[in-house]
Amino acid sequence: MKPLFILIAVLVNLQSAAQTIQIDESKSKIAFVFVDDDVDGTFSEFEFTGNIDLNNLSEATFSGTVATETIDTNNWLRNWSLRSKKYFNAKDFPKLSFKSISVQGGSGKEFLVNGTLTIKGISKPVTFTFHKQPSSLYATAMINASQFDINIHKENDRNMVQVMITMPYITN
Repeated sequence: MKPLFILIAVLVNLQSAAQTIQIDESKSKIAFVFVDDDVDGTFSEFEFTGNIDLNNLSEATFSGTVATETIDTNNWLRNWSLRSKKYFNAKDFPKLSFKSISVQGGSGKEFLVNGTLTIKGISKPVTFTFHKQPSSLYATAMINASQFDINIHKENDRNMVQVMITMPYITN
């Protein structure tokens, strides 16, 4: 009988140590800055499908999508152009997606999430640097848009984009 009580106590303690969070998709923000031109914008219709335990980040999964057609740069003509076949091709590729492969660090307030970013059906490795904040996760990464066949400029090195993600969460 004593081993059963010990097992129950251990399981209760393990469960209380977990800090699984639920991402608030409606308040999340996916933003970007096209560095060379200082053009910023956002994507919306964020759908998060990962699983995050803040006390065990090495086992966490980060995955989600945004709707390509929701790109917004506060310029309707630019938005229309970016949605076209020449750039994001929103008609044929309605979603941009990210799926984590591994998480490194996590003992402090900063950790790295390595994964695959897919834009226009092209998948490339990307590493996001995440920062834990009291009620949200904030992430940044630099990508080269030309790797995803989005060439604003002819020179590849002028197609750098900083991506910023803010994901408010609720602790379960």
